Amino acid sequence: MSDSPKRGIIFSGGAFHPAHFFDIIKQRLQDAKIFDPVLVSAHPSLGNDSRGKTLWDDVEALRAQMTPYVDDGTEFIVVGHSYGGFPGFAATEGWTVEQRAAAGKKGGIRAVVFNAAPAPLVRGSTAIGVFDDGVEHEYPPFLEHGPQGEKGQLAYPAKISKHSFYNDLDKSKADELWDTLVPISQEAIETPTNYLVTDVNLPYYYILCEKDATVPREIQQAVADAIPGCTVFNIDAGHTAFVSQPARFVEILEQIKEDVFAANRK
Repeated sequence: MSDSPKRGIIFSGGAFHPAHFFDIIKQRLQDAKIFDPVLVSAHPSLGNDSRGKTLWDDVEALRAQMTPYVDDGTEFIVVGHSYGGFPGFAATEGWTVEQRAAAGKKGGIRAVVFNAAPAPLVRGSTAIGVFDDGVEHEYPPFLEHGPQGEKGQLAYPAKISKHSFYNDLDKSKADELWDTLVPISQEAIETPTNYLVTDVNLPYYYILCEKDATVPREIQQAVADAIPGCTVFNIDAGHTAFVSQPARFVEILEQIKEDVFAANRK
């Protein structure tokens, strides 16, 4: 019997997109037995009752989902989509396999995958830029929001987001998905972090969406180029590639898994 650790995956979803957006990809990964378990974030920052929730609430929720598995020795790949790249990465602090082993614990986070996502590259950065410098900044155009920095606000997808999120899906599918979006706590997307990708030695990957109309290709590439040792996979899809191109998305994740758990990788 092999004593290799179980190899799990958890998806840290983006703003406005509840867990059901990952149903297709989750089912395919489970059916193919590529990962065990396959988890999807339940971000407290999402929904009509999310006022006041921050990035750290999402981080704690991610860790809570993983806890029973890592305590049993499971090693996870975290996939952060869009906003989800921030809580997904932040959850690694003190939770990497190496850090947990040093504390006499099993399991942990083995690698991070950013998908059409920002990454914390500058201290004080948020998922939508640097907002803690006392200067009024312009929000991305796909967000409708309250006054910057005001507590208890919700942010909503702007009307243009239907196209920017789902430009590679037919209209009926885009309409169907659009109707299931939920608001996000504005405080979550404005939460600054000082924990950067340069602060921890992990395998990093970036799934770059070539047709993304929300996070343009050149921005994704710039983020990937700034992440130390990042391996880039390209996918000919829009912002929600796990919905529009699930077969290719699974193929990429399987390649990442093989690389992360290669016998010669520490």
